[in-house]
Amino acid sequence: MQVNYFILMRRVCTYIFLFIGAFTLEAQKLFLDSLLQQPADSSAFSNEVWYWTKIDLNPENRYVELPNWSHVVAYGDEGIHYTGTMIPGGKKSYFSFKNIIHTTSDSLLVKLKGDHPLFELEVTSVSQFTPDQWRFQERQRLIAHGLFFGILIVMALYNLMIYMAVKDQSYLWYVLSIVGFALYMAFYYGFTFEHFWPSRPHWNAYVFALIIPLTNISRILFTKTYLHTDQYVPKWNTFFTILLLLYLTPIAMWLISWLEIKDWLVETNHVIGFLGAVTMSAITIASVIVYLRGYKPALWFLVAFALFNIGGILFIFRELHYLPDNFLTRYIIQIGAVAQVVLFSLGLSDRLNRTRKMLALEKIEKEKIAREKEMEKKQLAEKQKDELERQVKERTKELEETLNQLKLSENDLRELNQIKSKLFSIISHELKSPLTTVDSYLNLFINHYNKLSPDEISELSDKTRFSLQNLILLMDNLLLWSQLQQDSLTFNPTNVDLRKALDKSLKLFTPLLEQKKIKIEIEAGVDETILNADKDMLEFVVRNLIHNSIKFTPKNGKIKIVAEHDADLTRVSIIDTGIGMTNEMIQKILDKEEGFTRTGTEQEKGSGIGLLMCKDFIEKNQGKLEISAKQGTTVSFCLPGSKVH
Repeated sequence: MQVNYFILMRRVCTYIFLFIGAFTLEAQKLFLDSLLQQPADSSAFSNEVWYWTKIDLNPENRYVELPNWSHVVAYGDEGIHYTGTMIPGGKKSYFSFKNIIHTTSDSLLVKLKGDHPLFELEVTSVSQFTPDQWRFQERQRLIAHGLFFGILIVMALYNLMIYMAVKDQSYLWYVLSIVGFALYMAFYYGFTFEHFWPSRPHWNAYVFALIIPLTNISRILFTKTYLHTDQYVPKWNTFFTILLLLYLTPIAMWLISWLEIKDWLVETNHVIGFLGAVTMSAITIASVIVYLRGYKPALWFLVAFALFNIGGILFIFRELHYLPDNFLTRYIIQIGAVAQVVLFSLGLSDRLNRTRKMLALEKIEKEKIAREKEMEKKQLAEKQKDELERQVKERTKELEETLNQLKLSENDLRELNQIKSKLFSIISHELKSPLTTVDSYLNLFINHYNKLSPDEISELSDKTRFSLQNLILLMDNLLLWSQLQQDSLTFNPTNVDLRKALDKSLKLFTPLLEQKKIKIEIEAGVDETILNADKDMLEFVVRNLIHNSIKFTPKNGKIKIVAEHDADLTRVSIIDTGIGMTNEMIQKILDKEEGFTRTGTEQEKGSGIGLLMCKDFIEKNQGKLEISAKQGTTVSFCLPGSKVH
């Protein structure tokens, strides 16, 4: 007696508390008890609101099935029950894809919310079951759908084995379409939620919008390959291609909805339904036309797909609420699917057998033709043998000539690679130094002009001019060197006044000479010398030799320029009191592959190509370059055919 009293008081307190809470919470409403017993207009509901209702149970009924509300919270004597289509399976009080409440209470106070994107409350009846009724219904569901999915899986595996045997692409697309349809039916009847992803209700609610487009894409590709629409109905083939592209639209809309960027699931459902109806109608019409144009296997296709396509269109219209929910609109597609896979598998098997027979006949014919060709080959063999021997000799001779040319080209290519590497090295390293120097001098001059004395400004200006002159000299050297390597320099020998060439170079290096306080001595014989040489090449040689002497001569040093004559040639020598060189250094400098370079007495940088170019230019003018270095360095060049003025 005390126990019953306690239960009664707890139930009364619970109802009072929940009813008071329902009226005090702004976002909640209380419905009449009869609300869930009669049809209601879905437009009167809001998916943002919690609704309340009370359910009285018959004493023997212990299972309650509610419509597809997203969130359901039921309060009974034994405690709180949770269910809903958007509740993970692990959090449901009773694990089922349906909204099932297993209770021992005589009545329940239920809080409901329908925030699923496709939630439409059209029929709001609540079903109650005794334990035996519920177990019978579940067994019936599992047996019926087990047979249905079993047939689909067996047929999919059967066609997959055929595909693996014959490698016919149409079988693969058909297998994918069967798997896709089975997956959608598993979603529709709750098996994906119960067995695939029970903890992901959000994914389960949206996944159909991906499964259906991919399935229909596979079905269209199967139609195109099986019916050979590109041959029999080119226009329909183009239409199917357009349909394939259109299916990208619902896939994109699904992705945007699933990622919760914008919820377009309702719109996506209508787009999928429209495209699905168009697809099934187009497949049926195309199969009729292909059969009438003489492709007999299209008859199997038409018969197998007829009932399925009709059922599919009815199913789509029912899902979009254009047709009522009845046995015909709900289950005819499943009956059609079973008939389709069975009939079409027979059709594919018949097609396979006919294909094998055709292949066997073709093989026999090919073997016959091959034997005839073998006889012809034997007759032609002797004639071809002599011709082949002649051609082999010719090709061998050509290959030998080509090999010799390749060896020559290999040497040329090696030299070109060395030129390229040298040029890139100079550009990336040697040009940077004078540019950096000029930049630093200019920054000093611009940013600290007011702080500099006239002498410092003059010194900066001289140094900037000198760095620019070095840069110009380096650029000239690079330009001439690249032209020399490519044999694009023109050679124009003429009479050149040696003194004028010297004065032109010395004027260029006056700032550097003054900076290092180097003394220049020019002997009298220089003034009387006229050389027979290319003017540009000679000036280049004089300029680079003088620049090298200045670079490697320390401050307060001396550079002496001498011209000596005999009957046939003139020797011009540039002698400095610099740091000198070893014989090993001289060999490296004159070696094109070494590319040797070193810094001057004031850390001046060089490109390593100046002396090499001087040597090439002197030899181009029928002369010779000599270097000797003991105490200081003496660089001499001899030019034949010179004369004294």
